[in-house]
Amino acid sequence: MSKMNGGKDTKFTVEPSRRTLLKSALALAVGAAVAPMAATSAAASDAPVASTGTGLPPETEPKPGLDPHKNPSWEGWDNPRLGRTNGWGTSETEAWTTILNPQNLPIYHDRFYRIPESNRKHHWVMVMDTRKCVGCQACVVSCKSENNIPLGVYRTWVDVYQTGDTVPDPQGDITLDDGQRYRMDARVVNMPKICNHCAHPPCVEVCPVKATFKRQDGIVMVDPRLCIGCGTCVNACPYDARYINPISKVADKCTFCVERTDAGLLPACVTSCVGRARVFGDILDPNSEVSRLLAHYPHSVRHPEFGTDPQVFYIGESGDISTDPDPNVQHMVFTYTSNANSNVPDTVDVI
Repeated sequence: MSKMNGGKDTKFTVEPSRRTLLKSALALAVGAAVAPMAATSAAASDAPVASTGTGLPPETEPKPGLDPHKNPSWEGWDNPRLGRTNGWGTSETEAWTTILNPQNLPIYHDRFYRIPESNRKHHWVMVMDTRKCVGCQACVVSCKSENNIPLGVYRTWVDVYQTGDTVPDPQGDITLDDGQRYRMDARVVNMPKICNHCAHPPCVEVCPVKATFKRQDGIVMVDPRLCIGCGTCVNACPYDARYINPISKVADKCTFCVERTDAGLLPACVTSCVGRARVFGDILDPNSEVSRLLAHYPHSVRHPEFGTDPQVFYIGESGDISTDPDPNVQHMVFTYTSNANSNVPDTVDVI
């Protein structure tokens, strides 16, 4: 354009309008966003497609019949979105030493009788008061959440038993054809179970690579950096408390939430117990709650005849459930977990 100025033509360029600038900026932004997408699409079209047509790498391919959009993330290894790096890795960068034994306590692979003589500072134990357990499974859920436990395996679980019998009673509400009256003299017992952190753990002694060990404070641990996943310790545990983690492929079990214990906190299952049926503490401290409970109430352990000297004690179950396999004495009504540590399901139904 030109403008008359004293008879002379002076030329100048008109600046673009704001709308023009916005249009140009938008075009540039869209182009920048589309370019990498186009490149990715081109690369994907040249890449081999997985067998099910999802385009996922073979190691993350979803199992047949499982929809990754319906399969919740807590369903562990069955979720194609999860893998070894999602909380189950065992790399050196995860600083396992600071998790397993941050205070550098002495560890033992045998000769456990020397531990009481080692002038230890703590001896951690757990007391299960079955009179208070309501079978709500809050402990199981909190354990899985705290320790990232995959679907189908458990560090703790709760079995439900029925004990007692049908006994004659003239006032009973059960009447037979012959006129005899009976009543049910039975009770239901919720039996929380966990690794017993035995004083003489056979699982530790049989480990061929010394991956599992007992700390001076009584906690039995597994070092995932050393474990080869042979399952020897799983077979050696008489309580079915160990399993092979299907993600990390190494042995796993309850650790008394060692990362919490070493920080002065209670295990997750203890903090979530609505009936305060689980009590954790130092048995070397006579004023601790566990010491006072064991001093004032009769208690038992699971299968003392195994000679492992369990350090998880039970109040209120009289020993029948833990020791007597006679179905006339005890009868398992049901269990939420089916003690799946020794029977991992191959498939999982998606709801």
